[in-house]
Amino acid sequence: MQRKLATWAATDPSLRIQRLLRLITQPEWLAEAARITLSSKGANTPGVDGVNKTMLQARLAVELQILRDELLSGHYQPLPARRVYIPKSNGKLRPLGIPALRDRIVQRAMLMAMEPIWESDFHTLSYGFRPERSVHHSIRTVKLQLTD
Repeated sequence: MQRKLATWAATDPSLRIQRLLRLITQPEWLAEAARITLSSKGANTPGVDGVNKTMLQARLAVELQILRDELLSGHYQPLPARRVYIPKSNGKLRPLGIPALRDRIVQRAMLMAMEPIWESDFHTLSYGFRPERSVHHSIRTVKLQLTD
């Protein structure tokens, strides 16, 4: 489905992609978003609700159904992020906001839907904060263009 979204967006830039809520609330879509979220390194870190990876996995099917129902009914409300402070090299503290796992699943589902659409709008030589692109790719591209 992500390839279809990318193809549609690239084929007709004026096309307005609608019904994304219907897409992200498909059980398979939410399950994939949960799989990706729970396989990340940060999945063991609970949000403000105290729910960690093990706790969520124990009742994942039920939680995904609840999320789906809340999203479709318009009653979904993300929880506040848990605020923690991590030390910086200069001795100061940097604040971090850690969302609840259920909110990270919704964020991932939205990203899975929106990223292919956004990618079709980005310039081919834009490298910042994009999947499968890094500073190293950018440097290599510049070197190749300078030698041509």
